[in-house]
Amino acid sequence: MSVTRPKRLPAEQQAIRVLGWTERVVFAVIGVILFVAAIALLLHAGAHLLPMFGTGDIIDETTVFLDLILLTLMVVELAYTVVLSLKGAVLIAEPFLIVGLIAVIRRILVITVGHAQGSQNPAVSSSPALLELGVLTGVALAFVVSIVVMRGRPRDRSLDIFVQDE
Repeated sequence: MSVTRPKRLPAEQQAIRVLGWTERVVFAVIGVILFVAAIALLLHAGAHLLPMFGTGDIIDETTVFLDLILLTLMVVELAYTVVLSLKGAVLIAEPFLIVGLIAVIRRILVITVGHAQGSQNPAVSSSPALLELGVLTGVALAFVVSIVVMRGRPRDRSLDIFVQDE
């Protein structure tokens, strides 16, 4: 079934071209900034890699290293979404679900390490931490199920927002 579109006026066509071009420039700048941030995060994570083999506090260094690596993955996944937008692909939810999943995993690691370090102190209450871990586990499972469902479902082309004018 073919969709009939009304003819656009030349001014409308020009406005659409200018706005489309502007959008692509903004996305390109955002993409470059995200990739530069990812490289900076990797360099910062690398600075924490060598001290992990030293005589310092390996738990703290490992925690910072993992946190930076997971943050880098989040930034790269967002940059990937920008690249998809620049290619003219339809904006899909899967990359955002992956970023959310990585964020949940980061938080779980932070809570786990904090609880492990605090467990040497009997005054530290574990109930709020365990409750938060339970909720985060449920959120992580919801993200995973959503990603699996999205990958198993064929994409609906009628939802494409980047339709080329003929």
